[in-house]
Amino acid sequence: MNSIQRKITLYAGGCFLLLFLALLGAISSEMERTIVPLNESLTQQIVNARSEQISYWFQQRIGEVEMLATLAADHHWTRDELLIESRKLEQRRALDYESIRIVDLKGNSWTSDSKAFSILTRDYYKELISSNAPCVVSNVIVSRANKAEIVVILYRIEPLVNEDAAYIAAAVPIGKMKEIAQDITVYDGRGWLIVNSGSLEPEESRATMSTFTASIAGVPGWKLIFQVPKSQLTQGMTKTQWSALIMGSVVGIFFLILVLLLGSSIAKPIQTLRQLMRQVEDGDWSVRSNDKRRDEIGELGRSFNQMLIKLYQSQQEKKEIELQMIHEQIKPHFLYNTLDTIQWMAASHDANNVVDIVESLSTYFRLGLGSGSQFVTLDQEFQHVESYLNIQCVRYDDILEYELSYDEHLEQQQIIRFILQPLVENAIYHGIKPLTNQKSKISIRAYERGDQLIVTVQNNGVDIPESRLTSLQEALRNGKKDRNEEIGFGLYSVSHRIKLAYGELYGLQISSGQGLTCMTINIPLGGDKSCGRS
Repeated sequence: MNSIQRKITLYAGGCFLLLFLALLGAISSEMERTIVPLNESLTQQIVNARSEQISYWFQQRIGEVEMLATLAADHHWTRDELLIESRKLEQRRALDYESIRIVDLKGNSWTSDSKAFSILTRDYYKELISSNAPCVVSNVIVSRANKAEIVVILYRIEPLVNEDAAYIAAAVPIGKMKEIAQDITVYDGRGWLIVNSGSLEPEESRATMSTFTASIAGVPGWKLIFQVPKSQLTQGMTKTQWSALIMGSVVGIFFLILVLLLGSSIAKPIQTLRQLMRQVEDGDWSVRSNDKRRDEIGELGRSFNQMLIKLYQSQQEKKEIELQMIHEQIKPHFLYNTLDTIQWMAASHDANNVVDIVESLSTYFRLGLGSGSQFVTLDQEFQHVESYLNIQCVRYDDILEYELSYDEHLEQQQIIRFILQPLVENAIYHGIKPLTNQKSKISIRAYERGDQLIVTVQNNGVDIPESRLTSLQEALRNGKKDRNEEIGFGLYSVSHRIKLAYGELYGLQISSGQGLTCMTINIPLGGDKSCGRS
């Protein structure tokens, strides 16, 4: 068994075993702690729902009486007209109303088919008269007509327009609400509707019964009582415990099998990749991972292949740059001595133009090959490129002129050595030299923009063809030197050195069109501090 597979199996299996043993020890107490409160919560929710159902049913009756009182006030109905409308409501809701009567301002209760009687002494009448409430609900009353338990909804007609019709008294049987209260079928429990605050609740042993209560909204003193044996609330707990244990055992077996398979699927490709890495350590760069998987292991193999390709390319690129630099290097001391000799000989023969060009050449090499540091000040870099331009102007005096400018406060800004001359050289040989019949200009400018230093090399010579410009921009953006020489070594080295020193956000950009070609360098202000220079 592979080491990583053994570790995965041991760690995962051990964790699961500890979890399973902990489950065996805690399952009983945890079930008792959670199941009973959960059942009590669910039971209370059912009782609350029944309470809301009773409240909704009763509020519907109050709403119907309220509508009848509103219509009577709006239409200035007489008592007889109101009795006719109330009779219609009573007939439509025969099961919901025992009777609907009209009460005059003197407290006499009227109906169309029985004698009137006074309710002046009734508690609910006194309560409504002494309050500003639109209606009151009486305590439970036994109906004289059918001995049924009823409550009376006494509703005030406002504004009062007829003294013969001041109130509506609707007698509502409470049997329907009791049916709703008793229609709770969970756990073989029993429900009661308590409609009088002084009514006694059913007496049961508190040790064996659990009681749930819920108030009836909108009717003070009314509440729903539901009692259920405590044993019913814990019923099924044992079955749940055994089911959990059995399921845990089954899951544990499948889990161990899956862990073994998982460990094997991870360990085998990693072992193969490790062998490939050892071959690379031994110097064989031709090896490649052939894993076609689409998961992280497959991605690791593909990344390994890409890493080998990039490392190989980097090594080749490094060799090419080193060869290029070797070809361009000149022995500085020998060169300086030779130039001094030439300048002395030219001065002795009064060849002042030769003296000037040799002096520019000496300045060019002194600044270019001087201290060996990769950074110089902006002022020094401008002196260096100016020396180069002086030399080129001797050769191309008829077609070349130049101007240089930069903000004075930027002259001590540190930049990478030798990044302007390759751009100027490119501008001369590809932009200005092809135009032999006119004089063109190279403008070099440095300025501050935000937290960046911007340096532009601009010429009004030949535009770069669109296809070549696209290739140049793509090569500079990707940081890759085209093998087909779409981007020259000079431009590539400038962009590559800037990105190495300051990061991928900085570099060289090229634009060309309408007789104007511009090469733009952007680097951070104070950038020499961010490159880790010593």
